[in-house]
Amino acid sequence: MNFNVSKVHQRIMGMQDINPDFKEAMKSAFDVRCRNFSNRVQFFLHPFTPVSVTGKDCDLNCKHCSTHYLEHMADAASNDLYHIAADIVRRGEQGILLSGGSRPDGSVPTYEHEDAIRSVKSAFNLKMSAHTGLVDKEQASRLRDYGLDMALVDVIGSESTIQDVYGLNRTPDDYESTLTNLAAEGISLAPHIIVGLHGGKLDGEFRALEMIRQYDPEVVVIVVFIPTGGTEYSTARKPDINDVVEVMTAAREMFPSTPLSLSCVRPGGRYRSVLDECALLCGLDRIAVPSRHCYRTAGEMGLDIIEVDKMCCSYGGH
Repeated sequence: MNFNVSKVHQRIMGMQDINPDFKEAMKSAFDVRCRNFSNRVQFFLHPFTPVSVTGKDCDLNCKHCSTHYLEHMADAASNDLYHIAADIVRRGEQGILLSGGSRPDGSVPTYEHEDAIRSVKSAFNLKMSAHTGLVDKEQASRLRDYGLDMALVDVIGSESTIQDVYGLNRTPDDYESTLTNLAAEGISLAPHIIVGLHGGKLDGEFRALEMIRQYDPEVVVIVVFIPTGGTEYSTARKPDINDVVEVMTAAREMFPSTPLSLSCVRPGGRYRSVLDECALLCGLDRIAVPSRHCYRTAGEMGLDIIEVDKMCCSYGGH
């Protein structure tokens, strides 16, 4: 180790944005990281290009999104997926993120395009990731058949969040069933924990972490809710940094040797800089699209920065 753990502890204790009650948890989480990982931290510079198989259409119109995020995806409903993939390969990217709006059952219907996806996989040998949403056994089987490499599953641990945000009459058990169905097909799992999805407030994140423990995920990804213009939650507050710290430290304690990644989906500005520093101090070993402050913090901590280009943070780098 090139870093001095006691100096890291001192840095944690000096964090002005963090409630003193959480600082001991941060120190403990960083110690867990030290026992199970090298002094390397992986910075993922460019995420996979997201491709919507439904275009801008979604049957749910969730409060945090209202199809806003679909507008920034490549549109496979209007353009041929093969040509989109060919363009991705020309740009030197190593994979593709299949996504889209949800069906009324809560699934993202990439399984409806299995022939086209299989042909793309065969032609270009791209890593295939997908936002799956909720899937049953038959849908999970179709994801396996088209060659899905990694399932990005937003795991929700609160029935009130599922109903209030998504408008779905489902429960956390349905998310656990989704993980079971995907795991049974041998599909690698990258569960996503969305901190503050319920209008910026914690609601079920710790239960979600408990739910994924038995599935041996490849990585656990921490996403942070962004109040987004044009949505019902446009005026909601960003999650309290202390709430995010509480989730990150819990995740590191619960998954001591599993990679933990801070998603590219998180608020910007000063909030992002503080959050990135906290992520390093809480023992996360992967950061997607790091801020300049994150680089500075990692250097001051003595971490060995490994930059990973054109690769999703759900996959290991070098």
